[in-house]
Amino acid sequence: MAGCKGKDGQPYATQKDNAWSRNACGAFSLAYYLAETGQIPGSKVESTAKDIYSKIKFDPAAGFGDYSDPFKIAIEASKYASSVRFAMNVSNPQSDGEKLMSLLAKGFGADTSQFTDIADVPSALGKNEYVIEILVPRAGVDLPAPMSNPLHYVLTYWKGDTLYTLDPGRGKEEVRQNFIDGTTSRWSFCNSGIFIQK
Repeated sequence: MAGCKGKDGQPYATQKDNAWSRNACGAFSLAYYLAETGQIPGSKVESTAKDIYSKIKFDPAAGFGDYSDPFKIAIEASKYASSVRFAMNVSNPQSDGEKLMSLLAKGFGADTSQFTDIADVPSALGKNEYVIEILVPRAGVDLPAPMSNPLHYVLTYWKGDTLYTLDPGRGKEEVRQNFIDGTTSRWSFCNSGIFIQK
């Protein structure tokens, strides 16, 4: 990894509670992408994330609070990549996470033509791509109250034939499967995100 280790042994800076970074997982994920692709040094992740976060927050009128707007993330990512696409399982959502993304997309007025339709992240992600994945950082998804679900952004990419995820809450990479099977933490993946090719 290209990261620079800090005092706590984490490769990259992480989100902190009760600070600007608390809701900046989208900005950290994009900063991790920049570090992983050698566009910034690992030591600049936190300052870069802070700058990015100021540009990608939802407009206050949207009613989504100080979280990162995925469309703004895609626009910001396009400054640092040759190709950016927002993708999700539009045509046949199966899991509660996928159904949640459909409900949220409708909630903020998105048109399905704005998304690349995919079956799932693993089959859609090229070996030379990264994806800022959207997930619910808990085991269950509350479909009857879609706005009550916390959302989290993480950076996912291939290393050989294994998918890895960099979580802004930890600052280090883990095998993506570990988050699905509960080895590291139990998350509900939404099979959606911003796909980025350098």
